[in-house]
Amino acid sequence: MNKTTLTMAKQINAKELHFAKFQLVSDDNNNSISISKGKKGINFSYNKGSDLYDLEFVKLKDYDRIVVKNLTGVYCDQLQGLIQDYFPRFEYVMDSLFVRKTQVIDFTRGVNC
Repeated sequence: MNKTTLTMAKQINAKELHFAKFQLVSDDNNNSISISKGKKGINFSYNKGSDLYDLEFVKLKDYDRIVVKNLTGVYCDQLQGLIQDYFPRFEYVMDSLFVRKTQVIDFTRGVNC
């Protein structure tokens, strides 16, 4: 992975997606990352000129690849919401991972704040 795809992986929280059993594929030549789960997938492409992302939502049917929709000009802070919208069954897994990441534990009382 080159520097651009590593940055993309950090911005979409690739470790958490891998933990939630998503399949991740990176392509260094096109500066893109693809995630898939079951018969659905999202292709993220980085546009260096505008510093934005281009997304392609796909569904796999037999041996065909059907493009559901294309989004261009997406900011990096919008990526997590789009992933959760496209994979609604796995939203609770993603939310639990993000909550666990941001929890603060007060060790003097032994409870979560």
